[in-house]
Amino acid sequence: MAKKVYYSKPLKFFWKHVYGTQKKLTPEFTDEQIYFVLKRNLLSKPLGFSETQESRSLIISGLELWRDDNKGELLHIFFLDKELRNFLERTPLSDLDGIKKFLLENGQNREVFHLYSNEKTQSVKFKFGLHLPYEAHGYAFSLSIESDGSLELYYSLGENNGLMSDKFYADVLKKDDEISNTHSNTFRLAINTIAYMNCFPDCVTDGVPKDYFDYSENKLARNLTFQVSEKVKESENAPLSKIPHFRKGHFRLLQSDYFTNKKGQMIFVAETMVKGKAKTVSISENIDEFYPNPERNQV
Repeated sequence: MAKKVYYSKPLKFFWKHVYGTQKKLTPEFTDEQIYFVLKRNLLSKPLGFSETQESRSLIISGLELWRDDNKGELLHIFFLDKELRNFLERTPLSDLDGIKKFLLENGQNREVFHLYSNEKTQSVKFKFGLHLPYEAHGYAFSLSIESDGSLELYYSLGENNGLMSDKFYADVLKKDDEISNTHSNTFRLAINTIAYMNCFPDCVTDGVPKDYFDYSENKLARNLTFQVSEKVKESENAPLSKIPHFRKGHFRLLQSDYFTNKKGQMIFVAETMVKGKAKTVSISENIDEFYPNPERNQV
């Protein structure tokens, strides 16, 4: 029998300590009733000694994401190899505007109620959880394009919650402290995960990994499993190495009319050597269909 693998669980803090604590106090309440009790308490309870309005808002955002998860509306993604997480964290967002355009055209339109301004706005949402093998905490993301065109990310990892925007991403990149690095890495991870899924659909399968077990698994949830594409690995990897080495590159949206059949497709481009010179070429599917001459047609 194959060995079972433990995968991290997104929103574990909310499931165990927020929902779990309230469930013990009011076992007769439905989960939806518990959600409303928790939200009411968060909105009305005075701030704690070291708490700010911003940190309270982050907890409320996490509670909203927990509600989506509880209702089976949160997509769950499993990485078979956690080195894929490291690759996506490091991959630069060189075509952030193009990826934003892709997200805007492919996300779900949601009406959002802003608690403190008492306003409703429309935004495009991507919500998903990320499971990694043999790690304690999973990621939960809510990525949205707001009405003003800004790209905002809420994320939860263990007891930590954060908010990041493309407006501040360039500034954060200039810093080298732990908090700034966490924000930038997590921002890239969330966005590049969506880009990777659309760039390499052959590496995405429905369902949980075959070696996965979790007796508390939500049967309502939609699950996807990601494996590492051979196209992003360095070809000279040692065959005995268990840790893959990845190409340096970035994801990009094809927007030119030149790519008649591929316009609007997400691709991965990497630097490679062509006749002794560094060239940036696509290594995505069907490269010959839209790169018949790699020396002339570069992205």
